[in-house]
Amino acid sequence: MEASVLQELKERLLYLKHEIMSRIKENTDKVNKIMIRGDEGDFSDAVYTKDILYDLLEKDRQHLREIEESLYSIEKGDYGRCRMCGKDIEIERMKAKPTAKYCIKCRAVVEGKR
Repeated sequence: MEASVLQELKERLLYLKHEIMSRIKENTDKVNKIMIRGDEGDFSDAVYTKDILYDLLEKDRQHLREIEESLYSIEKGDYGRCRMCGKDIEIERMKAKPTAKYCIKCRAVVEGKR
C-alpha cells in the first residue's frame, strides 16, 4: 500500500476514533441522567430509552475496538492484508471500510455466503 494512502486511512481511522469516543461519552452521560421514577409509563419509557442507549454504546465500543485493532495493525506493518489468505485487501474496500480484516472473497467465506 502506498504511504500516502496508508496515511489517509490512518487519519480517517483517528477521526472515526475521536467521533466514536465523543459519541460514547455523550450517550453515557445521557444514560446517567435518565431517572427511573414516576408512574409505570415513565418507568417504561426510561427503561426503553436506556436499553436503546446501551445497544448504541455496545455497537460504538465494538467499532472502537475494530478501529484500535486497525491502528495497531498499521503500527505492526500488516494493515490492509487479509487475515485469511494474506493477500492485500483491495484499496477501494479499505477506503470504504478502513477496519476491513478480509478481502472481498474471504469475507464472503467468513459470512458463509460461499
